[in-house]
Amino acid sequence: MKRVSNNYETMVEAIEDLKKRGYTHNFNVESNGVLSDGDSSQTYLPSRVELHEQHRFEGATNPSDMSILYAVETDSGKKGTVVDAFGVDGSEVVSKFMNEVDQKQF
Repeated sequence: MKRVSNNYETMVEAIEDLKKRGYTHNFNVESNGVLSDGDSSQTYLPSRVELHEQHRFEGATNPSDMSILYAVETDSGKKGTVVDAFGVDGSEVVSKFMNEVDQKQF
């Protein structure tokens, strides 16, 4: 998976900037391995999603408190984010899904 250098101090800052750039949907990866849009009942297989960016964050007081923010776009043009823990606490379902999506070359 292609990494993007993290230009953000906090995840909140990253999410706010991504929203300004059109990543307005809050997506979740469900246990059955599909991406779901909380605003509708629409779901997407990995083949219908493109990964644009990913950013990793460590907790300010606890370096083991790590998370990762993905910026994605669906084949229907919906852009949004997926948030997951990173490292040993990360979701295997999310990791597997993100490894299967197409990565935009930027």
